[in-house]
Amino acid sequence: MLHRLLLSSSQFREHFSFRVCFCPPSHLAVFLFLSAASPVRLVNSGNRCSGRVEIFHAGQWGTVCDDHWDLDNANVVCRQLDCGTAQLALSSAAFGPGRGPIWLDEVYCYGNEPSISDCRHSEFGVHDCVHHEDASVVCAPGSHMRLANGGNSSCSGRVEIFHFGQWGTVCDDLWDLLDAEVVCRQLGCGRVLSAPTQARFGQGSGPIWYDDVTCTGSETKLSECQHQGIGSHDCGHSEDAGVVCEGNVVFITDSSVFLSFPVSCFASETLGTVCDDHWDLDNADVVCRQLDCGPAQSALSHAAFGPGSGPIWLDDVYCSGNEPSISDCKHLGFGVHNCGHHEDASVICEGVEGEVRLANGGNSSCSGRVEIFHFGQWGTVCDDLWDLLDAEVVCRQLGCGRVLSAPTQARFGQGSGPIWYDNVMCTGSETKLSECRHQGIGSHDCGHMEDAGVVCEAASPGEVRLANGGNSSCSGRVEIFHFGQWGTVCDDSWGLLDAEVVCRQLGCGRVLSAPTQARFGQGSGPIWYDNVMCTGNETKLSECRHQGSGSHDCGHNEDAGVVCEVRLVNSGKRCSGRVEIFHAGQWGTVCDDHWELNNADVVCRQLDCGRAQSALSNAAFGPGSGPIWLDDVYCSGNEPSISDCKHLGFGVHNCGHHEDASVITNIPTFSTATLPNPRPPLNTTTPPGNYTGVEGEVRLANGGNSSCSGRVEIFHFGQWGTVCDDSWGLLDAEVVCRQLGCGRVLSAPTQARFGQGSGPIWYDNVMCTGSETKLSECRHQGIGSHDCGHNEDAGVVCEAASPVRLVNSGNRCSGRVEIFHAGQWGTVCDDHWDLDNANVVCRQLDCGRAQSALSNAAFGAGRGPIWLDNVSCFGNDTNIPTVSTSTLPNPRPPLNITTPPGNYTGVEGEVRLANGGNSSCSGRVEIFHFGQWGTVCDDSWDLLDAEVVCRQLGCGRVLSAPTWARFGQGSGPIWYDDVMCTGSETKLSECRHQGIGSHDCGHMEDAGVVCEESSQHQHGHALDKEVDLSGTMMSCAQAVKQSCLNVGTKGLDLMTVATWRMLGLSAKVYTDRYCTVTHQSVFLATLSSGCLPFPVSCFTSETCQLWKPLLRQSGDLPCWTVGDSV
Repeated sequence: MLHRLLLSSSQFREHFSFRVCFCPPSHLAVFLFLSAASPVRLVNSGNRCSGRVEIFHAGQWGTVCDDHWDLDNANVVCRQLDCGTAQLALSSAAFGPGRGPIWLDEVYCYGNEPSISDCRHSEFGVHDCVHHEDASVVCAPGSHMRLANGGNSSCSGRVEIFHFGQWGTVCDDLWDLLDAEVVCRQLGCGRVLSAPTQARFGQGSGPIWYDDVTCTGSETKLSECQHQGIGSHDCGHSEDAGVVCEGNVVFITDSSVFLSFPVSCFASETLGTVCDDHWDLDNADVVCRQLDCGPAQSALSHAAFGPGSGPIWLDDVYCSGNEPSISDCKHLGFGVHNCGHHEDASVICEGVEGEVRLANGGNSSCSGRVEIFHFGQWGTVCDDLWDLLDAEVVCRQLGCGRVLSAPTQARFGQGSGPIWYDNVMCTGSETKLSECRHQGIGSHDCGHMEDAGVVCEAASPGEVRLANGGNSSCSGRVEIFHFGQWGTVCDDSWGLLDAEVVCRQLGCGRVLSAPTQARFGQGSGPIWYDNVMCTGNETKLSECRHQGSGSHDCGHNEDAGVVCEVRLVNSGKRCSGRVEIFHAGQWGTVCDDHWELNNADVVCRQLDCGRAQSALSNAAFGPGSGPIWLDDVYCSGNEPSISDCKHLGFGVHNCGHHEDASVITNIPTFSTATLPNPRPPLNTTTPPGNYTGVEGEVRLANGGNSSCSGRVEIFHFGQWGTVCDDSWGLLDAEVVCRQLGCGRVLSAPTQARFGQGSGPIWYDNVMCTGSETKLSECRHQGIGSHDCGHNEDAGVVCEAASPVRLVNSGNRCSGRVEIFHAGQWGTVCDDHWDLDNANVVCRQLDCGRAQSALSNAAFGAGRGPIWLDNVSCFGNDTNIPTVSTSTLPNPRPPLNITTPPGNYTGVEGEVRLANGGNSSCSGRVEIFHFGQWGTVCDDSWDLLDAEVVCRQLGCGRVLSAPTWARFGQGSGPIWYDDVMCTGSETKLSECRHQGIGSHDCGHMEDAGVVCEESSQHQHGHALDKEVDLSGTMMSCAQAVKQSCLNVGTKGLDLMTVATWRMLGLSAKVYTDRYCTVTHQSVFLATLSSGCLPFPVSCFTSETCQLWKPLLRQSGDLPCWTVGDSV
């Protein structure tokens, strides 16, 4: 029977891969071989590794019923999709009900099946389910830790860890809550509840990798804890250790530009929501911090992201904001509530990868300098090639309507920090700026004078403004933005409760009146709301009941108005600025006599802005105009409004506007980007070298040739200022020395020992505990609040022990690398700068592991000498200055060891060859970046490029460089395009290319490689044992030995020998020049002196003597000389 195949091109690509084969010319025939692509997918989550399970059968997609759905089933799906291990096996249509057929029911998997359809199940299409029982999965890509046999929960079970290509267990000797706490943290499963022993979750199989584990509880991974050594133990599987964790917040990411989700809790192994009763920013902060998403931006109610389903677990939640998890906050009890899902709570957190914002645009959130969030930090976009198409994408991402213009040349002021994008080329159809082509994150040749900007047409939907109110933005005709257009509100039923919500939304304090009958003039355009009925508790006017957008029976002669009481102006943020109050029909200021934090607290609470951070004087946000309404204000801090505090009387004062009071509050976090431009008229300190600074940065001035002693100065509000010496002591000075990377504190001089500064005095009565990382974290009176003169400027003398620091980021663990040499600080050139080098710096500063190794002055250009160039670290060196930049070999490629794709995540810049059959030395080229494997486009791909891949993998000479997806089409990102290697590079990442993620290709152009295969890949004896050492930290000595191996000499390194000993093989040093390998024994060759630029030979007695101390420190591994048994 011949059937017609009717598939669109997109359907064809989705369901089939194809290969065209040309027969010999005499046959003149072309055959099209179709093979089914992956018949499973996860949908409705925005993430390919989580969602509702769907399989392709009989020409259409269908779902899987959740009867007997468990982690074993979910693990098969995750592995089939190359998504690591399963984290959750969800039921009850957790990602929404599907449609169409239900293909599978009663699925029983062992967990080892190659696909879900290979598991035991009812016949295709035979089921007793409906779509609200659709099964779902959340995978954890690349996890090297799992909890097995814990039922439906991935947060309890037998502890298993992945080493050398194999899962194994952990012995329960010394196993306790501290060890279990690290496991829970590594898996993102919240707090630990118990640490079961004696194989509580059943006996495992395979190797027992760890014994006598001793964690401090602060480690991020179990592999960082002390133990006997991988594979060293005296246990049986009857002693397998287990863990029970609390479970973590589970969330679904909305398609919004922000990280936005219905908050869900994991309790009793069932997903449920949280009711919005008493839901506020303190609660939201706990959720955002628990998810490592930065501080909360908004705490939304009324199911802002749609109603959930299933149980409502929490109600009446009260958090202080410091709790470790949402379940630690005060609440009624799990499952106790009086809510419906239309009251589900939601959250918007501040920092989300790829989020954009517009800075310094005045009162508009839809115009300003373009900034994008990457790697935990906001950065700008260079204006090279910046045009309306690029700006249009930004406007769309922000929901700001059509683009009006795409300003360049830092029209909205120069930003600070990294420049993330350059040469942006959007088509205009993208939904997010991060989807557009660009040079690569952090790759640019720009300065901040080229920061790109955007002006969009519209405000955000639901935004309100008060029009025609004269000089006041807190009184006027009420206007609201909907459907791309501003419109008015009809005054039918308009009253003080409605006006109160408008004042709250605008941050204008209490309502004074709710004028009707177009008191502020008639508006134009649509009338959006009529018969508004607010309860007074809403946070936005759009949350109030009304007839419906655009439904009314009014004319503009009935436009509603509002007059509010208090506001903060001249900062660009509603929660900071000069204090102004509305009285007798006009706005006026408050004098700063006796102005203190209690007064500021009342203003901040009145504006619903949290607690006061600073009570500023001397017109910090510029002098106002008009009347000065209040003077000598005394608040206890509990008054409902500033006018309720004790004062001289309205209009009674002895002040000028240069004494206007100001306030900065803690919520939202204050940013220097919001300060007025030009700056307020303060007595400024001229920064040395015209260098400004980062908010909270410190420096030591007037200390002679040393940058580690001098007068303490700190940067706030665009200006350097000093610190008063009241209460100043060694604990305070210790924090300054730590922040500057200047070693231990020696003394804390007072009385302006290093000369009197000028400009503001920012801190007084500083009280540090000594454990803070920055001076701004210490307690003090408030920024700008003091009773000192510059004759009391505080100083510091540090030891200057640490010769390295990271600057210009506002964070001591990220920034431009600088080292101290010959009495001054200088920078390091980025030639050959990679993660190994960065890891040494991070460890030297006690900052953990390196996340990125950035080049091209990502944190701004330094000044002074450039001390180091061509730095080559192995990654295990103790510090940067002890590394010789002239004698060490170039960074070597990794061991000649391959790991099957899917079982191993990778390290930045690692390569692998996929889909090459039984050979690990041929296949589709894939490279690891930003936590994900991706392919390489075949544009310009040739033998020189392929040669570098073969070298990096230790696979011998290159034979061919296939193109056009010869080894099948990959998936995920395409990381490189237009690769141009010289052929001498040691790693593909060292070759020139367009930039990471910048390409114009599809996966049908994926590049491939066929290498010759080295002898180590061809032996049929012990050398065939492939050992995954990727998770093992090697000492400096071990790295040197490994580099001997990787230059092509036939010898073995320390790690390999140690591993073979663990596996029961024997080794013996046989000769200095060669080795012979048999199945029974392994003979270890020592290497010639040509291996390394050292005056001794590897593995000779001289080398053993040289390296013996280091070898002892790195695990008591012995040295071998000729004739020694290993």
